[in-house]
Amino acid sequence: MQICVVAVDTRGGVQPYAALALGLTRAGHAVRVVAPEDFTGWLTGMGLDAAPLTGRMDEAARAAAEMDFSGGVVPRGMRARLVEQSVVQARELLGHAEGSDVLMGGIGGAVLGQDVAERLGVPFVHAHLHPVGLVSSALPGVLTPWMPAWTGRAGNLVGSAITEAALTMPFRAVSRAVRTEVLGLPRRRPRPELGSPPLYGFSRHLVSAPADWNVTGYWFLPEDPGWTPPEELERFLAEGEPAVCIGFGSMVGADPAATARLVTGAVRRAGVRAVLLTGWGGMQDVADGDDVLVVDQVPHSWLFPRVAAVVHHGGAGTTAAAARAGVPSVVVPHGVDQPFWGNRIAALGVGPRPLPRSALSEQSLATALQTTLTDRGMRERAAALGGRITAEDGIATAVEIVGRASGP
Repeated sequence: MQICVVAVDTRGGVQPYAALALGLTRAGHAVRVVAPEDFTGWLTGMGLDAAPLTGRMDEAARAAAEMDFSGGVVPRGMRARLVEQSVVQARELLGHAEGSDVLMGGIGGAVLGQDVAERLGVPFVHAHLHPVGLVSSALPGVLTPWMPAWTGRAGNLVGSAITEAALTMPFRAVSRAVRTEVLGLPRRRPRPELGSPPLYGFSRHLVSAPADWNVTGYWFLPEDPGWTPPEELERFLAEGEPAVCIGFGSMVGADPAATARLVTGAVRRAGVRAVLLTGWGGMQDVADGDDVLVVDQVPHSWLFPRVAAVVHHGGAGTTAAAARAGVPSVVVPHGVDQPFWGNRIAALGVGPRPLPRSALSEQSLATALQTTLTDRGMRERAAALGGRITAEDGIATAVEIVGRASGP
């Protein structure tokens, strides 16, 4: 079967789809991954057939750091530009997907992928990293962390419906433009027909999804045999007490230098050692010292098992990597789905309550670090969760489901 995987997200969001694409390729499928242009070299370097979409996600993430997300998942200042860029990308995707038997993608990939699949006359398979895509009373809404727990299943149903609306309504203008200007389709997307249930690339050990959902386990990339850690990083980790890792990916806000000063101040208040991952946000102006080592990017699968705890923004991919490593998480959610994952970490007792970015201070982060490092039960629960997640093979399960759906 020829499969086109549409992965439009940050690096952490594209990575699971790359892992899934590798698994599908090993199973004998012809797979092409279509992703923003800044990921093409990385994807082809791991042996995948990759095709670019115009636009760089690192630049979009930096721009979004200064924008207003209060109106939903698309910043207010980016909506007109999103429509314009999507028209360009839809033409590109139509060419890249020509000849495919099926298109596949998550929240970002579905924005263009569903309409392009309709134009090509092939199915679109939803493959999500979050419990979205279905309105259900079984789970809290991913985008409604404020819904009181006492509302129970009724609150879950309302929150789930709100989440689905928030994930689809902001992109209606994109769909209308793409369908009429590029694809020659009716202005409005038809009601979805009952087809293959979505795939879910997360673990039931972290999210207790309904039994009839295709929850496969996480889609992790294999270790890169060509990567070696910097000597100074290995030396830092080997010295003294186990360090913590702190990094917010692209979510460091409009003033990365201020974030860096806050983080290093908290580290020194707590009396711990830390590896600071700067990432896209480039938390700047931090000098290395005996207690802090600044690095750009390090594979989470290598680093996280070697630290005592991970402070992160609560993105789906980073949460998964920390959980698999068997170490506690201090989640500092900045928005969108991140409070949901932070709440799951706290509910399982493998990290303290989420510390919202608006409440982040030297003292609050130092307190959270001290709590995490001194709570023996939390560390034991985190280790047990890591063992259960490691025992899963999400890619093999997903490949089997896709194979069954494709028939003999």
